[in-house]
Amino acid sequence: MTGGEVRILAPAKINLGLRVLGRRDDGYHDLLTLFQAISLCDRLTLRRRARGCRVVCPALPGLGSANLAHRAAEALLERTGTRGGVEILIEKRIPAGGGLGGGSSDAAATLLGCCRLLGIRPERGTLLEVAAGLGSDVPFFLEGGAAVGTGRGEILTLLPPWPGAATALVHIPPEGLSTAAVYGNLARGALTPARRPFTILLSRWREGDLRCLGDALFNDLEGPAFRLLPRLAAVKAALLRVGAAGALLCGSGSSVVGLFEEPRAARGAARALGGAFPGAFVSARFLGRRRRWGVVKR
Repeated sequence: MTGGEVRILAPAKINLGLRVLGRRDDGYHDLLTLFQAISLCDRLTLRRRARGCRVVCPALPGLGSANLAHRAAEALLERTGTRGGVEILIEKRIPAGGGLGGGSSDAAATLLGCCRLLGIRPERGTLLEVAAGLGSDVPFFLEGGAAVGTGRGEILTLLPPWPGAATALVHIPPEGLSTAAVYGNLARGALTPARRPFTILLSRWREGDLRCLGDALFNDLEGPAFRLLPRLAAVKAALLRVGAAGALLCGSGSSVVGLFEEPRAARGAARALGGAFPGAFVSARFLGRRRRWGVVKR
């Protein structure tokens, strides 16, 4: 039985480790990364319509059919041969160009919401194929929680939830960074296949000690992003100075995240740094797998 409206959350992600292994023949890069979903979320409302897909986003007016959520709905309907259409209202909380995966998460939420709204029951492999065709991060957002991503990031090995206490304090600057520009600024010397740091990162993840995890964080894209927007390096240093267990660039930027054991410490750091850096500081918790938290409401 299908209803007339579905509401669903689309969480942001941070990359606690990101190794760029090399450029692929298809123009993308091979990656090795540790994804973690966080509780900074967009909110989507999906409604049935007679035919066609439409996206409404007050924060980003003028979105057309190139929008990932729009493409996700069309791709799913076409792949499954489903008749009818859907309107998607997106309430944005995740900034564009911040490296937090907001567009990819909206696409994944659209796929899941359309399945519930329209009574579509594709095989899991089919849904993952549609997701991977939309973008490298979209398959992760179907799952949530924590996962190791390989290939373009779309090949996932799911991890158990982080066993310790952790709060992510995300600095969102007023400027975004182009992913293409950051990768274009990546020095050849950064394309190294060394995996030992990633092995250490996973070991620290399983131990659940945030201070030890913080020492193991890395992101090969920090150098290129900091060259394009030098102030981000100062944000990272400031987060460490006020007590973050670790700090690093989020994906390809421009957001920077600091990890704190307690929400109170994260809020104190945000107050201490808020006047020094333009933009916003947002505190968020680590999220587990989607099936463990209420993501869909009629």
